Amino acid sequence: MSVAQRIEAAKAEVEKLKDEIDKVRAEKADKTIDQVSASKGPLKEIRKPPSTKLRRTLKGHFGKVYAMHWANNSHDLVSASQDGKLIVWNAYSTNKVQAIPLRSSWVMSCAFEQTKGNLVACGGLDNMCSIYNLQQAQQQSRAQQELVSHDGYLSCCRFIDETRILTASGDSTCI
Repeated sequence: MSVAQRIEAAKAEVEKLKDEIDKVRAEKADKTIDQVSASKGPLKEIRKPPSTKLRRTLKGHFGKVYAMHWANNSHDLVSASQDGKLIVWNAYSTNKVQAIPLRSSWVMSCAFEQTKGNLVACGGLDNMCSIYNLQQAQQQSRAQQELVSHDGYLSCCRFIDETRILTASGDSTCI
């Protein structure tokens, strides 16, 4: 078979496949998009938000809560609020485990270290990521480490492991 014959055979097969696709489309096209969107059928059900059920309410912040992050144990979480507090909660009992006063109340992000769960971090408009050791924080409320590398606000922080943290900033950098 020559190259020209193979090309013609391939073109014929492409046309045959196009016809099959058109046939399947015609069988499936029983309604127009306007008819589907106007109906109260399954499409509207898909768009409906999932039903949620309130399980517990954690009360204790006196300002807007801007961020929260679950610990690896699924029992504890940390929340950061404009009241200048970082609160570690037991989500099952709704009790505050620890409240950490922050140097700046302009916090936008917080993170719970996931391997051992003994570190929390936060940051925001102070352009700094502050890391607190939960075992030491009960004796002193100072940050164990303050990372000052961004020129803009800190929009997000997440622990990679016990010794590394990833931060994102309004200065368009991730460190």
